[in-house]
Amino acid sequence: MYIGNAYPTTNTTYARPFSSVNTAQSTRQAEEGRTGAYTDRVSISDTARQAASAEASAASSTSSGEYPVEMYQVPDWMADYGFELSGQLGASASGFAERYSQAATATQEERSEYAERISGHYQAVLASNGIEGLEAHYQATILDQASSESLHQQMRERLQNDPGMLELMAKMGKSI
Repeated sequence: MYIGNAYPTTNTTYARPFSSVNTAQSTRQAEEGRTGAYTDRVSISDTARQAASAEASAASSTSSGEYPVEMYQVPDWMADYGFELSGQLGASASGFAERYSQAATATQEERSEYAERISGHYQAVLASNGIEGLEAHYQATILDQASSESLHQQMRERLQNDPGMLELMAKMGKSI
């Protein structure tokens, strides 16, 4: 399940569709009658024009366009398996080490494997319950508390039946 509104096209990710494209050459020209006042004209390559067109097509193919930010959340029980990082640009990584000392001592490979396996188990739980797409995810995990608790119990069961995951969780300082 893809959650987001950016679409990768030709090794570039655009966050919003282009509304118009000026194909004139990029130049600065003085406006008539005004000394020192300039306007910019920007050109766009054929590749960029194709990427913008592909993005606009992909964006228009979503069922209801842009969603409110609340719909992108994960349930609290799933967030408990993750790590909260600083939201400030340039924040020191020592905050992570102070907050999650066990996870900080794990290797990068172990942290990556942990993240991949947690995500894999979560996606498997969603798939086994027929939950596809952002709207269905929001309904089943956030709005419907009974459904969310059922999914939580299934996730716990999957994790308990995965010895490798239990080992990684212990290294990360996480519990079921």
